[in-house]
Amino acid sequence: MTASRRVVFGDDDSPSADVVWLWLNNHRWPGWQADVVRAELPDPSWLPVPADLATLHAWDPPQPRVAFAEAGFAAVRHLTAIADPRLVLQFCRDAALLAVGPRGRGWLKAIHVGSTTEWLLLRPPAPLVIVRSARPVRHVLVCVDGSPHAARAVSTLAYLPWLAEVSVTVVGVEDRRTDVPASCRAAAEELQPLSAGVDVRITEGPPTPAIHEMLDSKDTQLVVLGTRGHTGLKTLTLGSTASSVARVASCSALVATAHDADT
Repeated sequence: MTASRRVVFGDDDSPSADVVWLWLNNHRWPGWQADVVRAELPDPSWLPVPADLATLHAWDPPQPRVAFAEAGFAAVRHLTAIADPRLVLQFCRDAALLAVGPRGRGWLKAIHVGSTTEWLLLRPPAPLVIVRSARPVRHVLVCVDGSPHAARAVSTLAYLPWLAEVSVTVVGVEDRRTDVPASCRAAAEELQPLSAGVDVRITEGPPTPAIHEMLDSKDTQLVVLGTRGHTGLKTLTLGSTASSVARVASCSALVATAHDADT
């Protein structure tokens, strides 16, 4: 797991972004740095964009995001760029966590190519949390399937500094392709000493409905999954368990991939 203690918040000044910022401040991040990143599409009449403005640089917004003292952030930086927000956030690969909302003001509506969050979900440059509620996390559902992507997601959760206040349910869906019970035990062993307690559940059947059933049966504030990070048309027709759950779950979702960001 990266030694970075940096959370990047993709801010578009929307109500959804306000929820993300409140979620961040409802948890403790002692010694961590929060980077508030704002990107704006360039004005079509302003070409080319000067290089110093097209890349992330420090700025003083008229209404800066102010962290709660209780959150314990060591520093809050505001960064901006005049560029496609998807590409700007793709370069935040050294972040320990990238936090975004499920929808915003429509960064990309003008060119009709979908949302920034959707793009990041398919190509996460760093572990990505899609925040749907500002409620502090007290119960997490961790989905394990024996893949290196799920292992990366577990390690990401283990690295979060507020896990000691959280109870964890590790769920594995037996598909006879990997040793799911062994993967669940490994995840439980990693998370047990860092959390408020770990429960393990192993079930059978198609993974997506099984995960949704577990989410419906528990008061869960965060679901954690590994994703293969598909690109291209394959994603439009097939999707994945992680992207399906992350899109429709009523709680927040954390996804991570074992792939390098540029593969």
